[in-house]
Amino acid sequence: MKLLRFGCEGYKPFRTKVEIELRPITILFGRNNSGKTALLRLPRLLLRALSSRARSGFPLDVDELTYGESFRDLIHQRLIHGHINFSLAIEDNHRQIALSAKVQNISESQSGAIARGDYQVVSRFQLEEPSLLLEWEATRGRPPSYGDFGKIEFRGLLPEARNHQRLPGELFEDWRQRIQDFEERISHLGGYRKPIDRSYERSTPRPIGLDGDGAPEWLAESSELLDAAGDWFQEHMDGWRLALDSAAGIFRCVLRRGEVEINLADAGDGMQQLLPVVVQQLLHRSQEYPGFIDLVEEPELHLHPAAHAALADLFLETVSTRKGQILVETHSENLLLRIRRRIAESVAAPHDVALYWIEDKSDGSSEIRPIQILADGEVDDWPEGVFSEGYQEVRAMRRAARPRSD
Repeated sequence: MKLLRFGCEGYKPFRTKVEIELRPITILFGRNNSGKTALLRLPRLLLRALSSRARSGFPLDVDELTYGESFRDLIHQRLIHGHINFSLAIEDNHRQIALSAKVQNISESQSGAIARGDYQVVSRFQLEEPSLLLEWEATRGRPPSYGDFGKIEFRGLLPEARNHQRLPGELFEDWRQRIQDFEERISHLGGYRKPIDRSYERSTPRPIGLDGDGAPEWLAESSELLDAAGDWFQEHMDGWRLALDSAAGIFRCVLRRGEVEINLADAGDGMQQLLPVVVQQLLHRSQEYPGFIDLVEEPELHLHPAAHAALADLFLETVSTRKGQILVETHSENLLLRIRRRIAESVAAPHDVALYWIEDKSDGSSEIRPIQILADGEVDDWPEGVFSEGYQEVRAMRRAARPRSD
């Protein structure tokens, strides 16, 4: 199973319809507070709302992530009676399934504050797959009625159809389970990973968490993974090799160069933030089952710009295995330039990379602009002024210096 595309309208800063088509690598970039993170995290919310783990109503929490205190926090401008349109398309065993739904917030309070009586209904729903097309829209009334289908209750974004004779309940339950299985293949690294501890007790590894927790345990579990991570650090981090110093069930992550050894906990923040990113990518390559989807927020955090390009190669090498997809949010010009260079060198293909600029507007909304990378590494369109700040500073410096030389 893989994610083909997802979209929204009326969600957080995205007032108008936006849709992200995923490639092996999909990159979101834009200025601060433009909505990049909200968009990158949306697939987790949608998949949870479609999975067996969905409860009644619309989910606001997905594991360690909280999307809002109430559903209104998800609605653009927090409109009391606002709504959000969601869409998602996936492929499973070469079958494409597309789903779209409109989730309406209804408030029983007349005040502008959050109403404890708020509730949400799915007021429009469409599910399309090769052998089936289901679509309906709620008629007026409370609880909502769906025309000839009558009253339908929803769990997340799918109908609760076990006791509804006119709906294929077994199909919905089958899809809930399939999507839950797919959801469990998602890995997600947030924009700030926790600092490395000075030492760890050996234990059974668990999935790497949003804050990068669990990455060191994987190194202690697999000598092959440790060797691969050590090689990567040595090649790209100025000769510093990642290694473990172990004794009596305790291990430390260390960096070695020549005769010098330091605890990774004493190294710079960039090295510590980098560790979970590298370990996660190397894990994906070693896993036998296909279908992972990796969400990575600011992989370049605290790293010197010279190291950003190596991250681009890291991601490209992972997706070259054709086992999954990577969705990245970044502020790094060097990461994007390395991706473009590799396409120009035919190391990667243009159709393997999707690039989206997230642009914040003066009215508080945001829009997306897809940017196509051509076979020569050039782009078909580029937002004005983006990554030109250094050039502008040099021009200003030269203008300031000119009067002194006169």
